Amino acid sequence: MRYDRIAALAGIAAASLAHADEIVLKNDSLVDGGSVNVCPCFVQNEEAAVWLTSPCDGEIVAIQIFWKSFFGGADQVIEDSILVYEGGTFPNPGPLKEELLAPLLTDGGLNEFRYMDDQQTIPISIPVQAGETFVVSLKFFNSNANDVFAPSIVSDDSGCQPGKNAVKVNGNQWRNACSLGVSGDWVIRAIVNCGGEPTGAVCLPDGTCADGLTESDAIALGGVWNGAGSTCGSVTCLGACYIPSTGGCLQFDKATCDAVGGDWQGPGTTDCNPCPADLAEPFGTLNIFDLQAYVGLYNAQDPSADLAAPFGSYNIFDIQAYIGLYNKGCP
Repeated sequence: MRYDRIAALAGIAAASLAHADEIVLKNDSLVDGGSVNVCPCFVQNEEAAVWLTSPCDGEIVAIQIFWKSFFGGADQVIEDSILVYEGGTFPNPGPLKEELLAPLLTDGGLNEFRYMDDQQTIPISIPVQAGETFVVSLKFFNSNANDVFAPSIVSDDSGCQPGKNAVKVNGNQWRNACSLGVSGDWVIRAIVNCGGEPTGAVCLPDGTCADGLTESDAIALGGVWNGAGSTCGSVTCLGACYIPSTGGCLQFDKATCDAVGGDWQGPGTTDCNPCPADLAEPFGTLNIFDLQAYVGLYNAQDPSADLAAPFGSYNIFDIQAYIGLYNKGCP
């Protein structure tokens, strides 16, 4: 493999949209009209591969590959295969899970494959589990190295993420694509049918993070969901941090906020309330009127009185949480 990138503009309308309950898994940041780097840099039997992680128990139902030439209008090309492997240890994939032979690729955008056969009678259906990492690769039959007119796989222009992109060089050795000079993420995507609510990382009220939870789980726990397929290793649970010594309000994670003597307001918050128990006049001091105000909110089942898990119900834990805030006092 010799990597010589050629910049071009992208159009992604060629592929169909994901259906209901389907999630497009990708590393790239490509949007319609964005720029891509065409890579006519492969020889026969080499592979371009991406590492992806399923957000749910489901099945891979489609593969998308962005295929483009610099000048456009190139003939359709049949390459060797699209391969789906188990995750393995980067940059080496694990055992082969499925093989789609002789994919026909069209110049100019995303090519989507939903069937194992030309007659489109056998749908792609590759089981995956929530949190499972798998590898999707395109294996080349046609050499295109140094041919500026040839279509090929592309990468985005947002930088090459470590541990996400690989190349099987000369058909026999897996290498980190970033170390070979690939400057972006390969635009190879998988579509997973979750058949239900997807999972991701949730930032919890105590500042910790939990993987593999649904958005409904996040709401019930009073946390912040970070999206389908997200993991705690890739998110930072930031929130507003009130610093009494300066009166400042900064964005920190809970550990940092505690370290500077701050009062963390919870994940996803942007505003600081230095005295959340101060609910009634005269403001700035806590007294019986604040207690009465909270009891009124609690009896009315006002969302502002729902202070503790399990969220969505009103019970002794909410009352205990308010008493804790009250006992902290106001600065």
